[in-house]
Amino acid sequence: MYDLPDLDRFVEVRPGLFRCTIIWPLGLGINIPVSTFLVRGDPLDKSADPAHDWLLVDSGAPMQVATLLKAIDDVLIHEKDTLRYICITHAHIDHTGAANALLEKYPGSKVVIHVEEKPFICEGKSFKTCAGDTWTFTLLKTFSHEADVRIPQDRTVTLRDGDKWEFEHVLKFVETQGHTPGSASYLHIPSRSIMVGDAIMNIASNPLFSKIPCISGPLVMSTCHWGNAMKSIDKILSLKEEIDTVFPAHDYNVDGIHIDKVHEFHCTSTRL
Repeated sequence: MYDLPDLDRFVEVRPGLFRCTIIWPLGLGINIPVSTFLVRGDPLDKSADPAHDWLLVDSGAPMQVATLLKAIDDVLIHEKDTLRYICITHAHIDHTGAANALLEKYPGSKVVIHVEEKPFICEGKSFKTCAGDTWTFTLLKTFSHEADVRIPQDRTVTLRDGDKWEFEHVLKFVETQGHTPGSASYLHIPSRSIMVGDAIMNIASNPLFSKIPCISGPLVMSTCHWGNAMKSIDKILSLKEEIDTVFPAHDYNVDGIHIDKVHEFHCTSTRL
């Protein structure tokens, strides 16, 4: 069903930026692509073939852990390569699945999250406690998947817009709240690419019957605050001078979405 070059493995989609897409079977014939991203960080020495620090954006769903860890092993092949940070866009189950396994495998690594996402990923707070601004979320949040990941607080780095952190010269932290209270995106500065989690999606409009990608906002039934989610799309578009490509976490497209296509979608949806 899927003809993606990065299926179950990391492929370099931009210089220094790698994507791996793993299929998440939700049941009833619905299969959702879930993408994670590896970012090559700084070289650890000045040799001709240096080891690097690496950063991961999102960590897949729980049933994808073994596949994701193998895919990472296939890229981090230098004996001194290490995963320094696991940068989480938000704490939903399909973005946090391998976080604890990675923290165990890489004892020096930490999880980067928005400060308002910390209660959900560290303390077990349920997204069902969020007061939504749509009847859809209010009615259906009871049926949403809850992440059971619990990250030790001393293994986290919490950020807001403008905060300084070790790899800000490579990955710019961008608040894109709405889908969850602490949703965030990560702008890969060298390749002018932004990984937006679920702030924007590009999957089929009807996963049961179609494979044709369809740009949309986040899934309404799991989006805590739709108004803020739309403002976050505005915010992504406001960074147009810094961005060429938008990479959603759920995407049928082999090459992401050009920022102009996101602008066209948002203009059309605003008029509807």
